[in-house]
Order: sequence, then C-alpha cells, then structure tokens
Amino acid sequence: MSESLHILIIEDSELDAKILEGLLKDGGYEVTARRVETSAQMIDELNTGLFDLVLADYNLPEFNAPEALRLLQDSGRDLPFIVISGGIGEDMAVRIMKSGAHDYLMKGNLARLVPAVEREVREARERALHRDTEASLRAADEQMRIAHDIQQRLFPAKSPDLSGFDIAGISHPAEETSGDYFDYITMQDGTTALVVGDVTGHGIGPALLMAETRAYLRILALHLDDIGDILTRANRVLAEDIGQERFVTLIIVQLNADERTLRYASAGHPACPWFDVRGELKHELRRTGIPLGMRGGSVYKASETLHITSGDLIALMTDGVDESLSPEQELFGTQRIHAILHDNRSKSAVEIADLLHKQARKHIGEFDQPDDYTTIIIRASEND
Repeated sequence: MSESLHILIIEDSELDAKILEGLLKDGGYEVTARRVETSAQMIDELNTGLFDLVLADYNLPEFNAPEALRLLQDSGRDLPFIVISGGIGEDMAVRIMKSGAHDYLMKGNLARLVPAVEREVREARERALHRDTEASLRAADEQMRIAHDIQQRLFPAKSPDLSGFDIAGISHPAEETSGDYFDYITMQDGTTALVVGDVTGHGIGPALLMAETRAYLRILALHLDDIGDILTRANRVLAEDIGQERFVTLIIVQLNADERTLRYASAGHPACPWFDVRGELKHELRRTGIPLGMRGGSVYKASETLHITSGDLIALMTDGVDESLSPEQELFGTQRIHAILHDNRSKSAVEIADLLHKQARKHIGEFDQPDDYTTIIIRASEND
C-alpha cells in the first residue's frame, strides 16, 4: 500500500512541479501536491493545509527559497524544507542549509529526491513523536505535581498542642504521591486520635485510597468514641471499594492527655515500639486485627487502657523505613530503628522522626527510596 505524502511545492514552472510529483509517485508515494509562486500563496496554504514537506525552487520571479524558509519557520511548523534549484552557487547552497533547510538538490540530478524525502519525512515524524511524548510527560508531571500538592494539604498542618506531650509527624513519599497517611483527629469526647496508615503500593492509585480512608475515619470520629468501632465501620465500606489486590494497614491511637493514658487498635499494622525513660522497650503496639479492606465482616477491638509515664517515647511508623534495603541487600530493620530511638530519646519529637527518615535514606545509598516513609513520634514530658 502506497504511503500518502502531502507536499507544498514552491515553483513557478508547472512542468517542473509535475516532474517532482511523478518522481515521488514512481518512488511509491501517493502524492497530493499544492503549488505556489508567491509569499501570499504560501502563507495561505500554510494556514489552511496540512503538509509533510516543502520542496522549493531557489529563485522565482516574485519569491525565493530563503524567504519561503523564513515564512515556514515563522509559522512554527516543523516541516522538512528541501531546496531544488537549476544552478545556484555553492556559497548560496551552504548559506540556506545553515539557515535551516534540510537538503539541497540540483534539478538536473534528482536521483536523490526519493531517498532524501524518505529520510526527511521519517525524521520529521520522529521529531513530532518526540515532541508529543515530551508534551505528554510534561502534562503527566504537572498532574502529579497537582496531586502531590493536594495530598500534602491533607496532612496535618501542625501537631496537636497537648499538655505534657511533644508530638510530631512527617511523611516522605517515594514518588510524587503517597499511599501512606498520618493524621491527628479530635474525638467526640475530647481525646486525640493519632493515626498512621499504609495503602499497599505507592503512586496515584494508593494516594486516592489513602484520601478515601482519611475521609472515612474523620467522618466516623465525629460520631463515635470507640476506635475499634471506627475501624470496623471503616473496614466495611473500604472492603466494598478496594479490590483484592490492595489493602490498608493502619494503627489508631486514642490519647487521653489529661489522664496520660492511651488505647489503640491496629488493622494489620507493623508493631510500633514504646520505650520508657531509660530507653528500654516497654510495650509493642501489635496488630489487633487484619488489614482494612480484606474482609468486610471483620470486627476490630480496642486494646486495654495503657498508662503513659514521664519520658515514654512511642513511634508510630509505616514499614518503609524498616524495609529499606542497602546496596548489599541488607534491611534497615527494627534493631536500627530501636537503636536510633534509644540513643536520641532526649531530642524533640520532630528531630527524632526526621533522623529516622534520614538514616533510612542514608542506608539505601544511591538507590531510589523504595517506599513511602511516615512516622509519628509521641514523647511524654514531665507532668505540669
């Protein structure tokens, strides 16, 4: 099947134009051609027609190839521009090639016409494909930037101001958008819920599920005080929305600052360490149920009430830091996390959270961050 070719011919000789058409047809093209002799005609054709290339005689009575090349360049159209002349000097041929013409052929020797057209049309289409690909990538990058900005606004703007506690949360996504989630929610009874969650995977899909999970928890917290009941109801709706390939691990800690106690419920979330003032492991907040979204009928229960003492340090984390691999394929691991918490327990909550993430990124070396990093640090200071 012949390849169609739309050409604009700048030529005052109708016969010469027909010769060019004939050579291209003999070369296997299905040619559609428009011939112009003046700048006004060329402008009109460029404004109304779609062309694959331009073939231009160098000198015409009212027009010439350099002026035609400037008009083409001013139009913004990336079309191959091939000069075909009866006999101009080498200096003029070099000059117009430097100005942007793609090739130069002599009218008396057109054996290179078809190969030249094939080459230039192919390269022009490759350039167009490259531009389209770059434009698509820029559009995708812009959409991801917007998604990133929106998601960042979903994270808390500041930590809760609770007497006797220093609390800080940070999240560093592996990509523009994250499947991790942390939040501070004021409960109906005045207590504060601290939430850390992790949707499987990272990127735009998990980010959407993260936003959905956040919305459900916030709505439920307006009407319920039992965090186990909150997870049970959130799981029921998430199970209907999440396919079998995804789920959400999540821990919610209900902190009563006045009584210095907490209860928690964990939907399949990794164990979160709790250290005492000496840096000894005091508790681990272990999972109390399976991840959200796996089984709609699952029921979640809150833990017993646990008492917080001065100097206690609790780290609520997703698994990104723990599972970071070094170039030697060594996990960052819980031992390193515990060592950092132990050695830096006197620092502020935000310093500790930031240090955990920095050390994990240092551990992976030149590798890209493999997963989202999210941490809330809770430090119990002296009683007021």
